[in-house]
Amino acid sequence: MSMRIKEKYQEYLDYLQRKGLNEKTIKKHRRYLFGALSHSVEKIRLKDLKLTDTAKIIEAGSKHGKCGAQDAIVVFRMYLKFLRESGLEPPFDWRDVEVPNVPAPLVEYLTPEEIEKTRKAIPLETLAGLRTRTLFETLLHTGLRITEAISLNREDVDWQRREAKVLNVKTKEWGMVFFNPGTLAWLKRYLKVRKDELSALFISGRGRLMAVSARNYLCKIAKKIGIKKHLCHHICRRTFATKLIFENVDIKSVQTLLRHKSERTTLRYYIGVDEERMKKLHQKAMKNF
Repeated sequence: MSMRIKEKYQEYLDYLQRKGLNEKTIKKHRRYLFGALSHSVEKIRLKDLKLTDTAKIIEAGSKHGKCGAQDAIVVFRMYLKFLRESGLEPPFDWRDVEVPNVPAPLVEYLTPEEIEKTRKAIPLETLAGLRTRTLFETLLHTGLRITEAISLNREDVDWQRREAKVLNVKTKEWGMVFFNPGTLAWLKRYLKVRKDELSALFISGRGRLMAVSARNYLCKIAKKIGIKKHLCHHICRRTFATKLIFENVDIKSVQTLLRHKSERTTLRYYIGVDEERMKKLHQKAMKNF
């Protein structure tokens, strides 16, 4: 008797776990398997599956937000690939399943004026304020994810070489991040006023700083100064990427500095567009055309 689509869901999730995918990614796959796929094709037997059934997955996935249809199909393709590699034979190749296009998201980043406004709004009289300013500068000039930044220890920073070895939370691979002199100066200033012997680079109370605590503090600053953009830690990473592009750093280098596996991810989700800058570039290029 041919198996139903849903019968290998848990085996697939266990497989992702063994591959070392992070829990956030596995949770996303679980959500779509038991959500969009369960509501559309789980009762169908594998041998009866048709390529046209993907329309049901797209429809069910669209209820999960603007990228839901695309995400649902990506999970479905990976699940079919897993089944084939497990010795089962879906009626069609997973590569035949087309991923629906979604509009490119508007990439928000901080302008130089917004960066300066944020800096001035962070009080430096308290240790918490100094820590927030130091973390802000670190994220802004290294492109670190917040979880990567708060996982750093004092001894991880090579002060002479201006670099640190960090574990990529997405790929679970080690890579290097680089510091500019200004960021190192803030780190030294912050560490100098601390009265503890903890190894964590960023702390709160008696332990390592939690991401949610850092985010809440930054959100208060955003509300205070009236920045309408979502002033989260990830906007610093997007600002970092956009600044590099504006300084004519090639996309491959930007991808490497962000520690992305794909240039597509870098271009689609991390590079903002300055319309005024685009206009000036256009006028300059077309001046003698």
